[in-house]
Amino acid sequence: MAFIEIEKWVYEQEWGMHDLHSHPHYEFYCLTKGSRSFFLSNALYKLDAPAIIVIPPHVMHKTEGGAFERYNVNVSLNYLDDFQKEVLAKKSLCILKPNATETAELLSLLNQLNTVDKRQKYGETILNTLFSYFVLTVSKITSGNQTPHTEMKNSIPPLILKVIDYINENYDQKQTLDELAKIFFVSKTTLIYNFKKYTNCSLIDFLLNVRLTKAKELLLNTKKSVNEISELCGFSSSNYFGLIFKRKENLSPANYRKHQKNKR
Repeated sequence: MAFIEIEKWVYEQEWGMHDLHSHPHYEFYCLTKGSRSFFLSNALYKLDAPAIIVIPPHVMHKTEGGAFERYNVNVSLNYLDDFQKEVLAKKSLCILKPNATETAELLSLLNQLNTVDKRQKYGETILNTLFSYFVLTVSKITSGNQTPHTEMKNSIPPLILKVIDYINENYDQKQTLDELAKIFFVSKTTLIYNFKKYTNCSLIDFLLNVRLTKAKELLLNTKKSVNEISELCGFSSSNYFGLIFKRKENLSPANYRKHQKNKR
């Protein structure tokens, strides 16, 4: 089932997500006030309003920081037309910095999107039209675009970046913390401490989240069995995979696959 959801959140004190997470839909994270630390894919950013990040499906992210205001626009892939898909593909994983005119236009559209009552006559049509204008405005933002490869990576030490990249490429390998420490020529204690310090996430949780993110992608985009996916994603057994998956998603892998495909 195609869907679009808009949410406004104003927070007047420090707040942060407990865990890295991902989802099978696109997300526009629109920061309208304040600053946030934003972990996206394999880099850490300092995000200052106004700013927009387009987060594609199955990409891990997490945010934390002080007082802020933001809008989230969540949209399923099958809700998008071809133009919108192209825009989101081009703008994904970039920090977009709108100018004053673009910011005013985006704020107006976000406020209207957030207040549309889909139950009213022509409500769905109004929502679709506003979203189309919103994507068109995002497509025009060119100044200040920054990618994960050029912005704020120096806030994480090279060692931790190498570990993150290694895990993203070798999540299917059944490696222990001791083995990871040997690969990077540091003690296990040093590795665990520094990873937590600079990512605000434990190394074990990061590895599990990478594996779960890859597993969710395989569940939705392939016909591989749960056992095959468990093996491909580096879990020690399909039972352990199912236990961890249900703890994180409140659904078994098979039910998650069924539930998400019913939404398409």
